[in-house]
Amino acid sequence: MEPSPFLKNQEMPLKKSFSLRTLFNLFFVISLGLNAYFLVVQGRASSVDVTYATGLEEGKSVNVQMASLNSKPIDDSDMATSVHEEEPIPGSEQVDEVPAYEVEQVSFDSSAQPAGRNIQTLQLKVRNSLNYTVCREMAKSECGSFAAHLARLLAWFLDVNRNMRNGDVLNVVYERLDNEGQFKVLQLTYKSGYLRKTLDANYYKGTGMKYGGYFDRDGKEIAQRIEDQQTPIAEYIEITSLPGDFRKGRRGHSGTDFKAEVGTPIRASFGGRVLRTSWNVRVNGYCIELDHPKEGVITRYLHLSRVLVKRGQYVKQGEVIAESGNTGRTFAPHLHYEVRSRDKKKTVYNPFNFKYHTSYHRNIPSQEDKEFQDVVSAYDALLQNNGIGEKIQAG
Repeated sequence: MEPSPFLKNQEMPLKKSFSLRTLFNLFFVISLGLNAYFLVVQGRASSVDVTYATGLEEGKSVNVQMASLNSKPIDDSDMATSVHEEEPIPGSEQVDEVPAYEVEQVSFDSSAQPAGRNIQTLQLKVRNSLNYTVCREMAKSECGSFAAHLARLLAWFLDVNRNMRNGDVLNVVYERLDNEGQFKVLQLTYKSGYLRKTLDANYYKGTGMKYGGYFDRDGKEIAQRIEDQQTPIAEYIEITSLPGDFRKGRRGHSGTDFKAEVGTPIRASFGGRVLRTSWNVRVNGYCIELDHPKEGVITRYLHLSRVLVKRGQYVKQGEVIAESGNTGRTFAPHLHYEVRSRDKKKTVYNPFNFKYHTSYHRNIPSQEDKEFQDVVSAYDALLQNNGIGEKIQAG
């Protein structure tokens, strides 16, 4: 029996459709295979290029970071607000990341002088507090910084927060530097009701001094210094903070801040072993902690530019262990030096009255006494020309 015309008519189209579809599928498979081949080969080449390029970028990043850490800042910054350290994170010895550090311009530079000097005088009668007294006479944008400069000088004589009395008289000769709100105190005289005497501090830079200092009228430096064999830093511009200084928050300052140029040698105060280096870098910067069993203390050195010792290493007293810097949470290049007891109390000691530190006051050399007295007389004349000097003498 012959198939129906309907079925017969359907046979040939089906065979032709099957043949065309087979050819199409075969062509499609071959195309996919070729595309896959080229993609795999080119992908491998691209991945090598990407990996190489990434390696270059990482190398550049490391080089830039190291360059920024080792570069010497051009300017110092206002040290009115000193560092505020947080509790260190124990057990972290590796420097994972060091952020970029911005450096502001110094507001109390003891070296450079502007071309045209703008020297001014100011008389203050204490009321309530030093900061309140200064801010009644000066712009609020400047008074906080200026009061901090005065407090740093007065701190060597008395407790600024407890021993100042209403009615005390404070006279200041100062230089207003080019930048807004930037000062340099040249002379400070303070008539203290608590101490019942007049205190004075006169800025002077002698012939053999790398940095100037503040001296009383007898030529004795008002700030103490640690003897050379025990000092963590021999050359520094000034001391900007002492242990116990007020800080925002609940804790006071835990160390002594020595304002110094980046790269100044840092020495071990006593012989001992290196406990750790560069922990809590975001706050402390590059840092060192030494253990001194004989003295019963540990010492810390923070905000360094270079660390020259390793964990577990033994160092001798006076050995150079680092260079000062401006790393971590800091507003200007300086060394934060800390002396703590080894016991659980972790008592913080003031290095200038610590029993294992010998401190002294620098004096003006006898051959420079006349020059020094001439400088003091010039400061006095500036006050008298403004009718201020006579008032404090008469009082």
